[in-house]
Amino acid sequence: MYSEKTIRVLIGLRDGEQIAKGVMSSSRQLQILETELARMGAISFGRKGKLTGYYMVTDRDRFMEACGRLDPPLTDLDAALRLAQGEVTSRAEKVALFGNSKQDGTDRTVKGFTILADRVVEVQYLGKGYIIGPRVGLHIVDRSSITIPGNATIIVIENAECLYDLRWIPNVGLKKENGPYIVLCRFPICEEAKLWLINLTNRILYFGDFDLAGIRIYETEFKRRLQDKISFIIPEDLEERIRRSGNPRLYAKQINEGFLSVSSPSGEMNNAIDLLHRLQSTYEQEGYCAPLPTVLI
Repeated sequence: MYSEKTIRVLIGLRDGEQIAKGVMSSSRQLQILETELARMGAISFGRKGKLTGYYMVTDRDRFMEACGRLDPPLTDLDAALRLAQGEVTSRAEKVALFGNSKQDGTDRTVKGFTILADRVVEVQYLGKGYIIGPRVGLHIVDRSSITIPGNATIIVIENAECLYDLRWIPNVGLKKENGPYIVLCRFPICEEAKLWLINLTNRILYFGDFDLAGIRIYETEFKRRLQDKISFIIPEDLEERIRRSGNPRLYAKQINEGFLSVSSPSGEMNNAIDLLHRLQSTYEQEGYCAPLPTVLI
């Protein structure tokens, strides 16, 4: 069942509103839809200033077609809003909205995971060859049937907008000659994706927000399971970026929410945590989609 908040956000997008990135990341359900709609090219990411991002719809028909391909599908947003508000109660009305599904009271999520690459890369899936690249992804449902090049580095990212804007790869210090880099987004990161990562022999990196919540996500969801197979990307210019355009209000908010005790067994990660505490600020990963501006003296 989609929440009323989720449906109102989708209606806003349909009607031409610019929806802030923070709104699209404000619930797990919206985070999953954010990734799926971006993967299908139904929403575009824009930016106001250096850090304030937003989503918008440039092709309403394409957006509605994508909504109809969600699971469960949303073919009539206005009717879905009435359902979320409790105005639709009969089984027949729900089937008319979502198809013949017994999804009442459940939160059905997207199955599988999507991978892209920083350049043209051929992978094998279900016995066939597929080309992936910066704008062409491949959705994986059966992890046992995907084979990637042995020299590829896997990067798990936290936020969906960085999935289709890979300019951050060189900006965090990853050299092109050390690629190719295959990218998958943490949302919707399913158990299949985590099991796939565990069984890989490839190098695995994690690129997330540089804040206490982001570090906790990395430590609890990935490092605990993957151990030495995965490492967190900490760019050399992180401190300078935080000083120039960090987010001290988010740091204060996370401290109030109980993230003060976040720690790591890794000395390097604890150095990053100490940096956040020392500067009392954070930095969003999307900032790395742009190079560090030159300061004129």
